[in-house]
Amino acid sequence: MTQTQRVLKILSMLIDNKTVCTETLSKFFDTNLRNIQRDMVYIKDFFSLSLYQTEKGCYKLQSESVLSNYITTKQKQNSLKDFFEFIALFDEKLLVFFDTDIFPMIKNIKKDVKQLYHILEKPIEKLDTRFVQDIKKSLIYRQYADVQLFDINSKTFKHVKPIKIIFAEGNWYLATITKDTKNNGFKFLRINFITDFKVHSNTFQRDLEAEEFIKNFQSLFQNYKEPKYEVKLLVDKEVARYFKVKKHLKSQKLIEITDNKDLILSFEINNSMEIAPLIKKWIPHIKVISPKSLDEFIKNDIKKFLNDI
Repeated sequence: MTQTQRVLKILSMLIDNKTVCTETLSKFFDTNLRNIQRDMVYIKDFFSLSLYQTEKGCYKLQSESVLSNYITTKQKQNSLKDFFEFIALFDEKLLVFFDTDIFPMIKNIKKDVKQLYHILEKPIEKLDTRFVQDIKKSLIYRQYADVQLFDINSKTFKHVKPIKIIFAEGNWYLATITKDTKNNGFKFLRINFITDFKVHSNTFQRDLEAEEFIKNFQSLFQNYKEPKYEVKLLVDKEVARYFKVKKHLKSQKLIEITDNKDLILSFEINNSMEIAPLIKKWIPHIKVISPKSLDEFIKNDIKKFLNDI
């Protein structure tokens, strides 16, 4: 039985108002005592359940009302939903350990699992790596990992926090917090370029700030924990319809329609590369109004390209 199955079974026992003893569980699951103790810590930390010790190494849920209050709090329901969705994505059969009367969100969980991957467009790249199970394990249990990546050169990121699997711009990435000082340690690592992935036994707390960033990011170029600034663009009337019916970045806002039927649009970014590809794509029908630094950035890129021809 896997660690995930053990955790779910133990939690199911507690929900059924049973007393669980670490030594008994160790024999029942045919695993060492340390693994069971780690499972108990995970259950208490993630679900914030109050357990009391009936005797040495034996625990019981403090009261039914504790669990009732837990699962009826909207914020914690959402946390539970995230947890169940992540499990269902990898192995739906594991959900049978939970009573749907107590956790009714399980009934519709299959419809929501796609939310975990934050798919921005139809998949193009196949998620094909022998490390996928290790990645899933590190995500579910929030375990540190060493990740070796091959791009032009081989590079190893030690003791990283794997946060979430991301599908963006046709490719699969693992969002991580590393010890690198660049971009405050946040990196999107291309999963299919991973050449080695070693999971550590030690764990980390849920990084809500990183998860919120992932939930709202609009580009792989967006910087982590960096202030945003406003960009204003002038889109001429010949292509205005393409910007009226579609947001090309999440932060796109229509400020004004000029007398000439041109559009003035606003965007919130913190890295010029978030919006540079969009501007270049629509040249000569789009111009930078502000900031001036972005206008110069685009013009310098164009000049460099023309000089190299």
